[in-house]
Amino acid sequence: MKENTVRFNTAIFYDIENLLKGYSFSQRMIVNLSLSQILEEIRRTEKIGQIAVQRAYANWSDPRLAIMRGEINELGIDPIQVFGFSREPKKNAADIQLAIDAVDLAHVRPALEVFVIVSGDGGFASLAKKLHEYGKTVIGCAYRSSASSTFQAVCDAFVWIPDPEEEERQERPAPQTLPSAQAEVTDPRNVRLARQVKKASTLTLEAAVAKTKEILEWYTKDTASRADLMKNGINLSVVQEAVRYAVPGFQPIKFGFTKFVEYMQFVCKESELCVARLPGSQVVVVARGSVRGEMELLPDMDLKNRHSVDTYRSILATGNPILRLPSPRDLYTISSWIAQNPIRGVDLGTAIESIVNGLSGAVSSEAAKLGLLSFISAGLFLCEPEGAPLSEQKITLRNEGLSPSTLMDTLKTVARQKIKDTLSEVKEETLQQLLPDMV
Repeated sequence: MKENTVRFNTAIFYDIENLLKGYSFSQRMIVNLSLSQILEEIRRTEKIGQIAVQRAYANWSDPRLAIMRGEINELGIDPIQVFGFSREPKKNAADIQLAIDAVDLAHVRPALEVFVIVSGDGGFASLAKKLHEYGKTVIGCAYRSSASSTFQAVCDAFVWIPDPEEEERQERPAPQTLPSAQAEVTDPRNVRLARQVKKASTLTLEAAVAKTKEILEWYTKDTASRADLMKNGINLSVVQEAVRYAVPGFQPIKFGFTKFVEYMQFVCKESELCVARLPGSQVVVVARGSVRGEMELLPDMDLKNRHSVDTYRSILATGNPILRLPSPRDLYTISSWIAQNPIRGVDLGTAIESIVNGLSGAVSSEAAKLGLLSFISAGLFLCEPEGAPLSEQKITLRNEGLSPSTLMDTLKTVARQKIKDTLSEVKEETLQQLLPDMV
């Protein structure tokens, strides 16, 4: 009988600077960056075999990256130290070192057949072409908002990962502006629209949908806008600007949609317009009859349940305070450890490692990070110096002697208030599924 042999044929290279969008990365990027989720997205493609090599390129001596130490160890990723990460403002040393290592491995490790490059940098297009010369398969992986179309075009497959900053930017309420219509809209089409379309007087799903359909109807009647709809479509950001103007206080999450694109897929259902993605990841509203082969038609969507667990999770993970919750089991385990081992004056990375090591690996570094950050967001920790990025602060449990139940009750109170602020009401049975009472 022939034995099945496991093929360790895949190498994955993480360009950490690209994932963090440069050395001056935001607090949201470092807190929400999850290599575990990225790896899971890559596995879902079913285009890779067993992983033989994983390397992550960054200036790992930067104390702000300490938060990632536990995760890269758990995933078996080799951290490659690149000092240029924090010094060079233009072409960084991480790109060069990654390319050298990939080509070197293609020569010395012929069993490696699949090379995954986690970066949106267009400079890696040349690397992909060179790897193709050696007969290798190349998979790219990046944020839609920052992926080079050149690099995307030469890859054999591309994996899209969610961009924390872009999602937050899309769902953030529009800033208060001057009362004139011209001050609230910038696109020329919307400037014309604002002179004719009145604002909704109420913020209900029915009013929002009716006003959005009125906006779409205006686009179909406006000569220039209709020409756009019949050709390449109108960018979704333009439509979003118009909706936010016409529906004061509009946020798709209030109606159960985690993203504006989902809301538009619902509004356009069974109409002459639809939502599609163009090559290069641009999303547009376009006439259904104008959808061409290179466009990806996004499916119509049904109305979502505003009070589902998924909607509650999305609400808690967007805006401040940020509550990205691990599973209830992990959260309870973490709260019990914190209650018994109060954290005092350590950086976030050290605190995460202490939790994971103290629990002998019963929870992952990712779960420990999410749980600890949720408790911090709930105000249970003192973070010093005040005003500094969290990754540079020292954290201390505000009150020692708290029971795990008290920690969880405080977190639940904050979660309840945030959901109520967004939806105006809270279904306790749904919140209970997300944060069950400790027994």
